[in-house]
Amino acid sequence: MSFSGKPTTIVEQAIENDGFWPNLSVAEFQKGYRLPAEFLGDLLTDALFIAMAEVNTDLAKLKTSWLAAGIVTVETADPMLLPERAFKAKLYKRAVYCRAKASALQQFATVTRRESAENTGKEAPEREDTFLAFSQQAVRALQGRGRITAKLL
Repeated sequence: MSFSGKPTTIVEQAIENDGFWPNLSVAEFQKGYRLPAEFLGDLLTDALFIAMAEVNTDLAKLKTSWLAAGIVTVETADPMLLPERAFKAKLYKRAVYCRAKASALQQFATVTRRESAENTGKEAPEREDTFLAFSQQAVRALQGRGRITAKLL
């Protein structure tokens, strides 16, 4: 049940990935990222699918280098080739789930709006920025980069 008093309907749906990166779960996303009960399953599924495609694009070079090293799937990679493979899979999911939550939170005001019950915890613009930053941090960690980059001109 959410803070609104509405029961959360858990959506037991898997989202198949490209075979290299881990598959995703709408239920895992809902439970782990405490999404408002007002969100419909289709909205969550669409947000996850789009976020997955964006993160996969961001990580395309990393995937290519890992494939060249003999890693064919992250979750079951040989630990000698990919130490901390479980951690890498969790980082990947964090990147996708945080990006999907940022996208879904943008839409909250259009899902439900009652002036007397406005909830800035769900709607504040900085919430979106926060989750996009979490997603980008996870992408950078997978790429072996720090949280920030400086370039001298």
